[in-house]
Amino acid sequence: MRLFEVADSLHPRRARILKVLARATRGGEEVPTEREIGQVVGLRSSQTAHHHLLALEADGYIERGEAPSRKRRPVRLTEKGWEAVGRMPLLGRIAAGRGLEAVAVGDEAYSLATEIMSSRSSRRRYLLRVVGQSMIEARIEDGDLLVVEEDEDPPDGTVVVALLRDGEEVTVKRIRREEGGMVRLRAHNGEHEDIVVPSDEVQVQGRVVYVIHPTGS
Repeated sequence: MRLFEVADSLHPRRARILKVLARATRGGEEVPTEREIGQVVGLRSSQTAHHHLLALEADGYIERGEAPSRKRRPVRLTEKGWEAVGRMPLLGRIAAGRGLEAVAVGDEAYSLATEIMSSRSSRRRYLLRVVGQSMIEARIEDGDLLVVEEDEDPPDGTVVVALLRDGEEVTVKRIRREEGGMVRLRAHNGEHEDIVVPSDEVQVQGRVVYVIHPTGS
């Protein structure tokens, strides 16, 4: 089970391709070839990447110029394309504590810098809002927004989003793996206890890569 099954308006592969193109443009780099794009986003063939680029062009996310080889055709993001990579949906709420169901999905969206949205590994990132105070000593407070990058096996000491009890409960904590196949989800608030459970009762969904404190908080 994945956390928050959401139907995106843009195909996930195409969203990743837009991010790759945006990163190259911002860095002043040469536009990657279709084969290079395919390798970065996990496609098996340049033909599949070509198909996605055609779809992005048809939908108005990119414009492509003329060139001797389609593999290195000039590509630029349109205003619609930049808007797509510059906005991140708020997928739901995450408990800094216990007892919150992993089902709250909203339709809010926030304009964020491409550098925050993009991952060098091309892993998907999404946005969650914090509910609770169990992580305040890690500067994660009630109402904050978390940028989460999908990662099912982050290193110890990472702040993660984790599913508990067969996916019925979701929380944000710092992960520690212990002897005997146990996992400690450490709170950062002296008034909250750590969560210690067998590893097969925890499903890590991602790691927190940015904490955004809303204006006025």
